[in-house]
Amino acid sequence: MEAVTFPSLDRDANGNALELRAMLLLPPGSPPDAGRPAIIALHGCGGMYSRRAGHERQLAERMALRADPLLRDGYAVLFVDSFGPRGLGEVCTIRSGARTIRAATRRLDALGALTYLASRKDVARDRIALIGWSHGGSAVLQAINVRDPEVAAFATTPNAPTFRAAVAFYPGCNGPLKAGERWQPGVPTRIHVGELDDWTPAAPCLDLGRAMAARGADFDVALYPGSYHAFDAPTGKVTRRLDVPNGVHPGEGVTVGPNPAARATANVRVRAFLRDRLAP
Repeated sequence: MEAVTFPSLDRDANGNALELRAMLLLPPGSPPDAGRPAIIALHGCGGMYSRRAGHERQLAERMALRADPLLRDGYAVLFVDSFGPRGLGEVCTIRSGARTIRAATRRLDALGALTYLASRKDVARDRIALIGWSHGGSAVLQAINVRDPEVAAFATTPNAPTFRAAVAFYPGCNGPLKAGERWQPGVPTRIHVGELDDWTPAAPCLDLGRAMAARGADFDVALYPGSYHAFDAPTGKVTRRLDVPNGVHPGEGVTVGPNPAARATANVRVRAFLRDRLAP
């Protein structure tokens, strides 16, 4: 695991490019001459670091375990810290309207990460995918929106790299859905949502999937019965988080936790999707 830094397309208070921190995980062995395919991973509202005392600068176990199957498949995995450089540890416990960082802000981090990976000789610049969870999943949907002026401007810069695929786990889909024609995915996209999710509900994502199908987009939404938010979590159990002020019933908390069967199915689907999209 290597700590790396690179600029976001976002700017700090002084107008300078915001410097991002990230953790780069590489599979064993030497990369092929053309470079490895790579994944940019966007953490959820809890951040990407461990909460254990004395381990605050280490990648959280839940993130590292999610990376394991990707590393086994030969991908480089870059976890991007969007919160630390902006002075935040987490935003789960902050009301949506009071947050100083939004999913739309993080689309600029994703594009900065794409630029960084594409510049590495050990990465295949034309075989990079984007994956995000929850708040990070929402950021994925913002980063691939070719109708967004800043995303479109990035895509038209000389020699600009592009994502080959995108995966969003239980994102907030209301924004893209309400945007109508102002939101259009620029890459093949897969969304994975829990049927019982009371934090970022499934219904808007299913509606978005139907809208994209009507437009002929390579876009699919997988629904997992009996599953809550963070159903793919590799550890823990289903619990009620009363410290989260957002969700379907604001002020009443949200339900989060793993569904091992759904997690296994989602992992198989994601790995198959990535194999297909990131093939040479």
